Amino acid sequence: MTADSHRQALELQPKKQPRQARARATFDAIVESAARLLAAEGYAAVSTNRVAEVAGVSIGSLYEYFPNKQSIVATALARVMREIAEEVSESMRVALALDDQPRGGIDYWMRAMTAALEKRGPLLRVALREVPFLWDIPEVRDLSDTLQHIAREGGHKSQRVIHFDDLEASTYLLMTMVWSAILQSVLYRPAHLSRERLTRTLVDMVIKLL
Repeated sequence: MTADSHRQALELQPKKQPRQARARATFDAIVESAARLLAAEGYAAVSTNRVAEVAGVSIGSLYEYFPNKQSIVATALARVMREIAEEVSESMRVALALDDQPRGGIDYWMRAMTAALEKRGPLLRVALREVPFLWDIPEVRDLSDTLQHIAREGGHKSQRVIHFDDLEASTYLLMTMVWSAILQSVLYRPAHLSRERLTRTLVDMVIKLL
């Protein structure tokens, strides 16, 4: 089986998208309930019947939009990835507008990225450990490219205070290192290292690299 046919067999997409307000409310309730169950009880605990029960909808209504539990979970995680990307992008715009550059802007952006991940920490932890088709979800695969695009825009706009010989390569490496460090600290932070301590240290390290 090819990778494409494997993805098709998984049926990760909804059957259809809702158009009416009432239908959107039902669709959203299903997706949000799946996300809550996934974060609280793990992937194995998610089933179409359980999601329908938590969402307060009939199983028939659920199957009107989704073919299986995998498509519900994939839709929930895709939505989360889009939300993270939007929050990171918006925080970059705010960071670039601050007067204290580059430290103030970098500090704000690091904290915003940390917050975006931290409030979804339980869900992301389960997704990374337990969801077998995680990397078949386009929004998950594309998140790294999306973040790099955001970082490149920020890099171009901040050239008056930050100077690199190779802006493209430097931006790529910095974003990769920073995102990996933040993700690791959010999901697997040692108890003796506080979030504040790690954030301050990361900001100091990035400033020194500049």
